[in-house]
Amino acid sequence: MTLRVAGRIVRVVQVTSCPFDRFNLFNLKSKCLLSAPCRLIALSMTAYAQNLSELVAQLDSDQMNQRTEARSGIQQLLTDSTAPTADANARRALEEEALQILQSDPSHPAQVWLLRMLELSGSEASVPVIGSYLNSTDHELRDCARRALVANPASEATTVLYQAMLRSSDAEKRAYIDGFAFRGDGRAAKAIVPLLKSDDADTVVQAANALIVLGEDTVYSEVKAAHASAPEGSRAAIELAMLATGADASTCKALISSSANVGVAEAAFVALLKKDTAEAVAVLQAAVDEAPSPLRTAMLGSAMTEPALQAILLDSLDLRTPEDQLIILSGIAEREITSAEASVIALLSSADQAVRKQAIFTLGAIGGSASFSSLYALFLNESDEDAGKALAKLDLATINKELFETVEESNDLKQRGAAMQLLALRNAEGAADLFNRTIAPGNPDDLRVECMKALEVLGTVESCQAMAQFIVSGDSVKRSAQKSLKRLCLNYGDPDLLWDSVFVPALKIAANDAVRGDLLVIADAVAGDKLLTYIQQQIADTESSLRPAVLKTLQRWPHMEASKVWLELISTPNVSASDIKAAQSGLGRMVKSKEVGGWEKLKLNQIVVAVEKAPTAEFKQAMVNLYLKPNDYIQHYLHDAFEQFANDPDISAAVAAVLAAVSESKVRRKR
Repeated sequence: MTLRVAGRIVRVVQVTSCPFDRFNLFNLKSKCLLSAPCRLIALSMTAYAQNLSELVAQLDSDQMNQRTEARSGIQQLLTDSTAPTADANARRALEEEALQILQSDPSHPAQVWLLRMLELSGSEASVPVIGSYLNSTDHELRDCARRALVANPASEATTVLYQAMLRSSDAEKRAYIDGFAFRGDGRAAKAIVPLLKSDDADTVVQAANALIVLGEDTVYSEVKAAHASAPEGSRAAIELAMLATGADASTCKALISSSANVGVAEAAFVALLKKDTAEAVAVLQAAVDEAPSPLRTAMLGSAMTEPALQAILLDSLDLRTPEDQLIILSGIAEREITSAEASVIALLSSADQAVRKQAIFTLGAIGGSASFSSLYALFLNESDEDAGKALAKLDLATINKELFETVEESNDLKQRGAAMQLLALRNAEGAADLFNRTIAPGNPDDLRVECMKALEVLGTVESCQAMAQFIVSGDSVKRSAQKSLKRLCLNYGDPDLLWDSVFVPALKIAANDAVRGDLLVIADAVAGDKLLTYIQQQIADTESSLRPAVLKTLQRWPHMEASKVWLELISTPNVSASDIKAAQSGLGRMVKSKEVGGWEKLKLNQIVVAVEKAPTAEFKQAMVNLYLKPNDYIQHYLHDAFEQFANDPDISAAVAAVLAAVSESKVRRKR
């Protein structure tokens, strides 16, 4: 359930037991389990009074565990008593006992906890006792009492709060105002209005904001009177309060022209729309003829939300200023004003690029068949990406049908290619099957290439298999197939599946290792455990003619998992110079490239291992030099990582240079 508490909504969770926080109803961050005694106490709903008394007494214990048990126990009693299925009589009994204890002059902790308990469970019966605490000299007790009354549903609480507010400080007054607004009791408006004449500007603004929330029109005349003498800093807030409490049409019109605050003027225009549409029309027509201004812009935007005013703005749309056109176009899109389609299409030829771009976007939101024709022409003739995006959004059943026909029947290669791109953008059902048929040998190569580009977005496993076949068979579209297959695999995901179902079968039917290399060169698109295992196997076979190809694939590996293979390779006895060079390149990319995923600290750990296993002094130096220009994050770890190598003659100078760079960076940051 939710409760109103001092201007906030507090959700009470009927599950866990939590002690009260010092300033909030519940400290939901700390979850306290009830001790066995407290769980037993909570079981008996008929013994609330005795249980509460016992628990309150424990709040003053010298033992922290007993105080904790007491708080948990009180919370459990409260949770059980406020549950939807709780017994009403038991709830009242608990409240009555809490009030009796409060009247017996308990300790300060007991008073605080009981007041906070009544904040959640107090009824009309609690108002007098809680109200007496509003006179306390203790700020915490006054605060707890105020919150409890704000949350109390009884109408009497409003009266008590008002009386207390009159004698409170300015700071506390603002807390009371917030509480009144939260309670939503219109009667509180009469109590708040006098505060509009406070000498404290913050109090005035908060009072005005509360009146806006309450929206009580019986205080309008008083709010208007306060506005006449209000200082500049609080005038805008009071003006908004005037609008919220029933300002008439003439006042709204006056505020549109006189308010120094654009937000107020716009709010006044919106209010005028509701009170006198004809007058609002006249104001809008006058504004349209004025020079652009923040107020004019705000009014135009508001007008687009009203059907009665839309016609004024849509009339001669092509003749309005670019600034106006942008506002109106945004309103058309937001309100989905389909009747404006023809006017928007006319703006596709605007010399203003921002207007043209917004017109394209708007047609994507409201367009019909006429929009399709216009946008398709842009997409076909100018390769306009915005037009493509708008076409993808058009909700027309006939579009996909027309595009399918174009792909299958048109003799114009450009049109067929454009249609395929749009089908991909629209993710049209059945498009993948159509494209899989179209990429088959026998169709024009240019068409097949465009088709593979479309499949990069919505291709299937079957699409991947077909492209892989083109690569290993030496098809005329082989190079395009390599590019499209790589992109499709990256988009598709599931690298192990694609390795097993696409790459492995293709590698098996390939005529020789040279052809297999043509496929492996893009295999990093399916970088997963299974491919990594395959690469390790090929590397282990020093006689394999595929070693150069798989090493290149490993150098492009998108994750730091490749480092373990490089570390194994450099640890191999009599490792070749070419393998050392490949490992150096691969590990260097792991550290430097943003394309390689992985936590930088873990990458550093792998580089440290690489230094330890390094086959040559030059390799050691290369590894350390990777961190000559460390970023702010990783430099914090470099001293601990490389200190152990400070006396290594092969890399002592390189280590010193890295640590010096770290120190210099720290000095710069201090400056």
